[in-house]
Formats: sequence, C-alpha cells, structure tokens
Amino acid sequence: MANYFEIDGYWKDDKSEFCGYIVKDTDDVIEEEDDSIFFYGITESSIKAAIEAGENGDHEFVITDYRKTEM
Repeated sequence: MANYFEIDGYWKDDKSEFCGYIVKDTDDVIEEEDDSIFFYGITESSIKAAIEAGENGDHEFVITDYRKTEM
C-alpha cells in the first residue's frame, strides 16, 4: 500500500513557494498516472533527508515541511 505526503517548500530557481503538493512513496507511475501527484517514489525518509539537505538537495525544489495524508 502506498503512502502519500503533502509537502511544502519552494523552487530553487526563483524561490517561489508551494504548499500542499502531493507526493507518493511508490514509483508506479507506469501503471497509473494521477495528475494530483506531484512526485512519485519519494519515501518519508527521503523527504526527511531532503529537508535536512535544503538547498544542497538533488531536486529542483527544496522541501521545508511535510505531513502524511490520505488519498
């Protein structure tokens, strides 16, 4: 069963903020594509690591906060 999270953060390039983007911890985008899912395959531990990494993270965005959610 997949876990879903809402993330808050900002884009590195222009520092524009986002709030409540939905991410999913399983990478099953091939089987189902849902336009409400912002990012597939990011686990809770990956989210925590991304928050800790801040601007030094691997993504084009910085995650500042998250919470588990139901879909």
